Amino acid sequence: MARHRWTPMKHLGRLCILSAGVLLCLWSIPSPALELAKGDMFGEFYDLRGYARIEEDILLARHTADGTRTESTNLRRARLGFGLRWRNDWVFHLAGNFAHHSSLRDLWTEYRGWPVRIEVGRFLEPFSLGESIAPSDRLLTSLPSPAELGPDYGFGIGFNYRGSTWGLAGGAFTRHAGPSLSGRYAEDALTARGTWRPLVGEDGYLHVGVSGSLRRGQAGSGVQLFGTSESSLMRGMSPRSVLETLTDRYRLIAEETLMRLGPIIVLGEMIQAQLADGGPTWHGEYAEFGWCITGEQRSYSTRYGTIGGISPNRPVELGGLGAWEVAVRWSKTDLSDGGGDRGQVRSFALNWYPTDPVRISVSLHRAHLEPFGGSSRETTLGQLQVQLGL
Repeated sequence: MARHRWTPMKHLGRLCILSAGVLLCLWSIPSPALELAKGDMFGEFYDLRGYARIEEDILLARHTADGTRTESTNLRRARLGFGLRWRNDWVFHLAGNFAHHSSLRDLWTEYRGWPVRIEVGRFLEPFSLGESIAPSDRLLTSLPSPAELGPDYGFGIGFNYRGSTWGLAGGAFTRHAGPSLSGRYAEDALTARGTWRPLVGEDGYLHVGVSGSLRRGQAGSGVQLFGTSESSLMRGMSPRSVLETLTDRYRLIAEETLMRLGPIIVLGEMIQAQLADGGPTWHGEYAEFGWCITGEQRSYSTRYGTIGGISPNRPVELGGLGAWEVAVRWSKTDLSDGGGDRGQVRSFALNWYPTDPVRISVSLHRAHLEPFGGSSRETTLGQLQVQLGL
């Protein structure tokens, strides 16, 4: 039986008070990264910076089916990080997440003295467009469900290189570094991603890319992949595959495209997982559309093949209205081969960027789940999302 609920206004009031207070503090900060120290040590230049980010979700309304649970609020991220540049060639990075329990996010060092940059430690595996976009820069704050089929962080060694219109990155990762250093899945992996902009003009560009990953888990552990409902407030609507116990090896392939025309961005991606030894094939697809109504344009990184966030031309502290953006996403995750679930999510968001490190979004998510051996169900959820950066 479907259920409707409006969240009590006391939650919304607390969040608005918190947001207003942090806004007043952040308006005086000229950069999203805080410079902690800079100068010379032992005759060599160094630059130490810190950053923090808080992301809070709050439920506005819901229409749920049986078997679905929702939360009123969720502190989705509370991150603190530090970056040190040494002699202009060495970069060290350390970051953690403290939302619900302490966990390591980044722990790596990179050498930039050669045309090919070398990276060692725990860092994001170079796979898929969805994962390459920083959480604070996504059109919608949540990661697309199909992107969850791929890896996130791994411990290993990697490289990246760029030409004038293309970028190439790869790495080798190990599952033997321990649970605190492993990513979403503790696996040995060889991962690579290549991107190219065949069309580049004053008003926009076309980006295409492909990723691949050969992966192996612990012997006898099997393979099981998961999607999401694309909302941290929704429970019981995430598709999952069966646990395939006949193999611990599989490969991932992702194909991506992105086009920007002025303040408009359209992107899409297909991700496929093929299990070894004749096992099932799972896949997912998504498409996104974003339009910055106030005319701001997202930056682009050729080396990393990804887009940046929105920086308002007229922030509120200068008497403007900030930047406004509408975003739409459709995603489908099919894990039914061999006896798993299918999931589909449609999302709409209105994003407001009052000043550079702050983002406030009102979004609507409609999730549809077809569980294996059960009845399909749908849940619609409206939520407010706040990102505060420093």
